Amino acid sequence: MTDTDTENNAALDIYSLGWARGDSAIIYRVVDDSYTFSGLPNMEPVDKINFKMFWVNFRSNVEDGGGPKSVSGEFMKFKNVIRRKVGAGIVESGQWEVPGFAAGCI
Repeated sequence: MTDTDTENNAALDIYSLGWARGDSAIIYRVVDDSYTFSGLPNMEPVDKINFKMFWVNFRSNVEDGGGPKSVSGEFMKFKNVIRRKVGAGIVESGQWEVPGFAAGCI
């Protein structure tokens, strides 16, 4: 494993921790300036600059939809996560669940 692979794995660990805790500050600190969050239905992609404001509304909507409270430190659960080296990067896939709200695959 190269130093870059180690750094990429560490960044993915931190990124996943941010999602698990529902903490946008953790996510924000490891994403590149070119980061764009997308993939939710009926939603425009969100760039890094607008991510924190998006997050406040997102957590509120999740809470209103039956998910964890916005102040909860437990937001998302992961299982069957697999990481593979692809070219110079690392790709992660697995299953996620926001209890009481939604579940899917990454």
